[in-house]
Amino acid sequence: MEIISHLLAIAGVLVLVLLYNLWRVKTASHSKGMLAPEPLGALPIIGHLHQLRSQNTMARTLAAIADKHGPIFMFRFGMKPALVISSHEAVKECFTTNNRVLAARPMSSQGKYLGYDYAGFGFSSYGSCWSKVRKLAVSELLSDRRLEKLKNMYVSEVDTLIKDLYFVCRSNEHNPVKVVISEWIEGLALNIITKIIARKRYFGYANGGNDGEAARIRKTISEFMYLAGAPNMFDLIPFLRWIDLKGQVKSMKRVAGELDSLIGSWVEEHTARRELKTDEQSHEPDFIDVMLSLIEEDSMFGYPRETIIKATAMTLILGGSETISLNLTWLISLLLNNKHALKRVQEELDLKVGKDRWVEDYDIKDLVYFQATVKESLRLYPPAHLLIPHEAMEDCQVCGYHIPKGARLFVNVWKLHRDPRVWKEPNEFLPERFLSSHASMDASRQHFEFIPFGYGRRSCPGEMFALQVSELTLARLLQGFELITPLDKPVDMNERLGITLARQLP
Repeated sequence: MEIISHLLAIAGVLVLVLLYNLWRVKTASHSKGMLAPEPLGALPIIGHLHQLRSQNTMARTLAAIADKHGPIFMFRFGMKPALVISSHEAVKECFTTNNRVLAARPMSSQGKYLGYDYAGFGFSSYGSCWSKVRKLAVSELLSDRRLEKLKNMYVSEVDTLIKDLYFVCRSNEHNPVKVVISEWIEGLALNIITKIIARKRYFGYANGGNDGEAARIRKTISEFMYLAGAPNMFDLIPFLRWIDLKGQVKSMKRVAGELDSLIGSWVEEHTARRELKTDEQSHEPDFIDVMLSLIEEDSMFGYPRETIIKATAMTLILGGSETISLNLTWLISLLLNNKHALKRVQEELDLKVGKDRWVEDYDIKDLVYFQATVKESLRLYPPAHLLIPHEAMEDCQVCGYHIPKGARLFVNVWKLHRDPRVWKEPNEFLPERFLSSHASMDASRQHFEFIPFGYGRRSCPGEMFALQVSELTLARLLQGFELITPLDKPVDMNERLGITLARQLP
């Protein structure tokens, strides 16, 4: 009887495979054009998901598939078809010709549970709500006019970081002092963003003893970024949506609740202060002040005003702090592993700025090798190595291939930045390339071969702010300190799984 049961099970699987393949053939035959190539081995229901079982990041795994099938291919994430691209020609067509069509976001458990039920503009789909909220965020926090007003705030935070580090080093003048620089950088990034958003500061030696709360916030944000990037089977296989196999929904609800409690307390403080009309003249209005002034209605696009403010603040805090801290961490790691480049950057600082004053933001434009180093770090380790997926709102064509409505789009920036057709020795750290063959390239979204902050309507709105903070911080660290690793060992450059490209070890 046991043998018969096994045979029946095998027969059932074979029938499912046959029906699945017949459905795919029928779908393809009725399509409106040629479909992009697809790797062999797709299984019923799970598609190609079994091919993603790897310790590598998803970007690296998809890059290996691109090496076999080309820079444009279809991949089945469960029951959801997706176009995966890693060529500048495909990027250009997606974000120029098809910019509007591919501006949507797919529905996801992350958007529902982590994004205030899609109120956060990073998760919300394309439409009036997304457009208005993103415009508010850009104009009132990330515009050139606003950033100029906020310059003193982030410069003072960089000054504090340098002073705190100096006092730690002075505690043992005759020996090198060991610090986990990535933790200091994370604290810097979060202090800058939370001060701009809500006039709050949690990290550092001068934080009023908030070490316990700082550690809790750091842990919550780390969990958020992991959960935001972890694939959920119930998103990819719809009939599993009521089964929380790994407890991911439970974890998302807990983390979202912790962040909501924190940001909600800020909004309540600002609302109370606003009602009492206190503290209006003594400080430059922060982002929550501005949002409370601009959103006068009790609700907006079906969301309470407070929800829109909290969701927008959360998006900016997480996106802004991660972009700054990741960029700086990879930059320092690369320089520590490439001593010749580190020496050349420091020599340029000595020559162009000198040792009698601190480097300022207006000096950066004259530090050409320094800027080339920043670009090369962004090329090798872009913060968004695999852009958050887009979704086609209509049928469209990309490089001659038919993309059906509802298909998802994954842009593999990690692979795009290592295209050997564009980049000589693509896996090597060579800042000099941005002084010669690629001197005209920058991160301003003018070059489809180099998009470290994304492209199109969904690109990172705070890229210039993140660059300004990263460049000033790095320049002052290199000007003020000698950076070395314990026992002069190389930095471990292994990558951590997640929605952003972080180092595995601190």
